Amino acid sequence: MRRGKPHEALTEFRLCKEFGWTLQQLEQQPAKRLQEFLVILSEIDKQSQEEMEKMKRQSGVRGFS
Repeated sequence: MRRGKPHEALTEFRLCKEFGWTLQQLEQQPAKRLQEFLVILSEIDKQSQEEMEKMKRQSGVRGFS
């Protein structure tokens, strides 16, 4: 299942949380850097999800479809 684009406030919160920035520091970051960091976070999330699914398969736990 694919979800829509997250709300801007959620994206801002995540960037601040992950990188230890205040909102003011976030606003000072170049747009290109923010896009690169969002790509990185997305890839980390994808890898984490794949690892969780792999562990579920190995343990025999099935998710709801």
